[in-house]
Amino acid sequence: MKRLSLLRRGAVLLCLWLLVAGWAMTVAQAQSMPPVQSRAALTSLRVQTSAHAPDLQCTPARPKPRVDKPVDADPPEVPDDEAVQSQVRDFRLNADVPVGLPGATRSTARLWRPDQPADALRVGIWGDSHLAAGFFTSELVRLSQLPADQVSSRFVPANMNRPGVRLPLRKSCVSPHWQYEPAHVASAGAASGPGLVNLFSQQADAWLAWDLRNPQGEPDKRSVRFFYQQTSAPLSVAIRVDDGPEQRIDLQVAEGPAVLELVGDAPLSTVHVRLVQGAFRWQGLEWPLPAQTRLQLDVFGYPGATVAGWRQARPDDLSAWWGSAAYDVVVLEFGTNEGNVQPFDASAYAQMLQTSVAAWRSQFPRAACVLVAPGDRGVLVRRSQKRVPAASAHSAHGKAQASTPAKGAKASATLAGGADLLRFTRVHAQIGRIQQQVASAHGCRYWSMLDAMGGAGGAYRWAKQTPALMARDLIHFTVPGYQRLAQSFAQDMGWNPAVFAHSPAPSSAD
Repeated sequence: MKRLSLLRRGAVLLCLWLLVAGWAMTVAQAQSMPPVQSRAALTSLRVQTSAHAPDLQCTPARPKPRVDKPVDADPPEVPDDEAVQSQVRDFRLNADVPVGLPGATRSTARLWRPDQPADALRVGIWGDSHLAAGFFTSELVRLSQLPADQVSSRFVPANMNRPGVRLPLRKSCVSPHWQYEPAHVASAGAASGPGLVNLFSQQADAWLAWDLRNPQGEPDKRSVRFFYQQTSAPLSVAIRVDDGPEQRIDLQVAEGPAVLELVGDAPLSTVHVRLVQGAFRWQGLEWPLPAQTRLQLDVFGYPGATVAGWRQARPDDLSAWWGSAAYDVVVLEFGTNEGNVQPFDASAYAQMLQTSVAAWRSQFPRAACVLVAPGDRGVLVRRSQKRVPAASAHSAHGKAQASTPAKGAKASATLAGGADLLRFTRVHAQIGRIQQQVASAHGCRYWSMLDAMGGAGGAYRWAKQTPALMARDLIHFTVPGYQRLAQSFAQDMGWNPAVFAHSPAPSSAD
């Protein structure tokens, strides 16, 4: 009898231990992965992993037939300094307001709130190709002086394998029959994920794959979430983890934002998703942040994007993705692609920017915010046109390279074949002034790449630096150029190692 009593007592203790262990595991999972908002339906799938998963292999792309381009006997080149400086002097004399004044963007105030928690700074950045390449934000990470294992991303947007995009993924694969849906051009019916871009397919057997291991090749993520849009029609996918057998799953939750969560018995290495049936609008990945994270940096950059994506996105659908882990700092970097539309309509742009920023701020009303205006942009001229009088600019090459010079630039334009070398500078200066006004109206900071480059003519000056800071197209920057901009941004915004220094814990005797 005594032995039976001991067995019963042991059984009770074991049950209690299992309940406590299960509760602790639930709490640990909740802390590592923020809860999904009720607006997004969650489907969870348990999967088996492999300790020796092979490297992810993508289907080799078909090589494009080689086409030998004829040598350009009269290539476009960077204009001569004399032509640039002459137009810069005229520009400054005729500008409505000063542009590129030293110290115009300087501020000693921190970008984030004083009550920012000490454990991690959560930063979300949306922008165009300038941010998609990752060089600007990589320099911010370097300047933080944080160890690599203390910097993490929570979201990976659906712009994987897009040219000019770098993501925090070891490798990713996109099969044929997928199309990108950026929010700034997508129809109103195509809801967007956190990166304002989707990957869409309704072709059976179209597939996506990711290598989730860290840069050292070690698996470190025990769970991962896939964001997608559930349709009213049936949707079926097949999941393969670590090159194991496929698991088919029918997704039949409520129509709208939805999440498919994979939970492994150990950290996952590779995940392969194949569309079996239906229309699959995939919107991004989310994974848990390591406990030691001091900087969460999510970069949502898409080449060709404009800020209009925020105006066209569905607010309710977007709010479903953030959960309880909102950002402390949010940044918008747009304007270069808006300024590419000629003629530039400042009034229409101001209205569009105001609507877009209002939609963006409604998602993060308590976060510190900053609008980043575009840098300087130059104009290439044909080698033969560099010192051709403006009246002779129409040559055997056909139409002149650039538009008619603006007032005050006609005399110096004869040194550049009639080209108005600062036509984009004028537009970007207008965009910057409008962004500054809208930023102020929404309680945000403002920072200008154009000012950081020294104002008008910066694109030409940076192109002739050693090493060059401007790319050959006079639109984008080189890696050192993006690093220089990030250094200026960090200085102006108070971004330095002290930001991430833990305050010493108060002594119990205090």
